Amino acid sequence: MRYATQWFAFEASHYYWLESWSEAENLQRFGRTTRHHGHNYRVRITYRSPEGSTPVLWQKVEQQVRTRINQEFDHRCLNREHDHFKTHLPTTENIALYLWTALRSELEPPLESVEIYESDTLYASYHGEAKPDSSRVVLLTRQYQFSAAHRLYNPTLSEEQNRALYGKCANPHGHGHDYRLEVTVRGVPDPITGMVINITDLDAIVQREVLNILDHRFLNEEVPPFDTVVPTTENLVDWIVARLMPHVPPPAQLCRVCVWETPRSSFEWRLD
Repeated sequence: MRYATQWFAFEASHYYWLESWSEAENLQRFGRTTRHHGHNYRVRITYRSPEGSTPVLWQKVEQQVRTRINQEFDHRCLNREHDHFKTHLPTTENIALYLWTALRSELEPPLESVEIYESDTLYASYHGEAKPDSSRVVLLTRQYQFSAAHRLYNPTLSEEQNRALYGKCANPHGHGHDYRLEVTVRGVPDPITGMVINITDLDAIVQREVLNILDHRFLNEEVPPFDTVVPTTENLVDWIVARLMPHVPPPAQLCRVCVWETPRSSFEWRLD
């Protein structure tokens, strides 16, 4: 199977407010997003292109998608100017679902996924997954950052063996990184709020269980079990998964954790 990807962009505003809820309920659930605000959205569309299939005129496909996005989303207030989002909250998850549904019947190549980037640190993606009851499963990814120092050193090995195995990363005084952490949860968006998980709740979980413990620390000396377990990024990913898994509230489910140690190298765990 081959895949093709196209990127698009639009600028739009929105707010989260349910008329059936009181002001206090809206503020408690949605916080500052109850206020009218906007984003520079980016859209990534991926198509399946089976080998041996009829050649696709990708310029035509791009024009079709761009026309729909420009007409329906660009420079609009989604709550007030888009018919679908007058009755559905314009969450990132709901936008991904809507665009998938709107495009899949129009385009010649079959869709693989629709990803909506609300910002550099938040995006939702839909891959066509549905449960037996036809409810659709969306992925929501949030990005975080922390700074930490570590030394790649196995205390059961000699200094020479550690140097041979880890090279300069075995420096006795350690070294550091600005780590980038991506956390993905999956689930069916709530029919009322349009959310897989309240992003404020996810932020609080990651802050409490991961960032407060790792940020601005020397992992080998300050964060067990890395006093005895080598703090490779692979082991760090496993530790983060174990910390987060029990705290993601059902029906949402932790399905991916990715840690970028540098802009050139990342390590990832997936539920599958």
